[in-house]
Amino acid sequence: MTALSLTLLVALTAPGTPARNARPRSDTPAATAPAQDLSDAEVESRVRTYLGAIDTPISADRWRALGPRAVAPLEAVLRDPNALPSRRAKAVEALSVVGGARARQLVLETARAEQEPFGVRASALRGAPRVLPAKELARQLRPVMERAEDPTIRATAAEVLARHAAKSSCAAVRAQASREEGEARGQFANAIERCGGR
Repeated sequence: MTALSLTLLVALTAPGTPARNARPRSDTPAATAPAQDLSDAEVESRVRTYLGAIDTPISADRWRALGPRAVAPLEAVLRDPNALPSRRAKAVEALSVVGGARARQLVLETARAEQEPFGVRASALRGAPRVLPAKELARQLRPVMERAEDPTIRATAAEVLARHAAKSSCAAVRAQASREEGEARGQFANAIERCGGR
């Protein structure tokens, strides 16, 4: 009997054997405290961690759980000229998920900003439907679709409008596509298809 007990004890404590009541490691996202229990500095740290995640996608629920205090550190990343465009694109996408008046303003400013790299601006365009109702989306993004210098940005805006504000935007999408020339017109194909074709 003693030998059996000893064998069982060794098996339960052997390396790689999960303990029944083991807690998750404190550095894993699942083990972190609820956002309302975090200080502003801890919220900022979590924002940096989420933005740096490569292998683990950060869900919309996790971004929303950070609440309005996540907006300031996300804005800081978005406005940092030394930050990688991919990181800034993640920041503006996260802002569209967190929501609120300031986040909405930043998303729209970025969507309209000609100096922004394509990836950052496209991320703002794709996030805009999260912060605006369909009619307001059409009003805000139609000028981007019609006047952006980059034809790929114009096509991206058209696709967002066709997907999220078709009723109020498809006539304008078709009209803009007809004004495009050459390769730029071809970039409107997805938006036109979403609008039911020509």
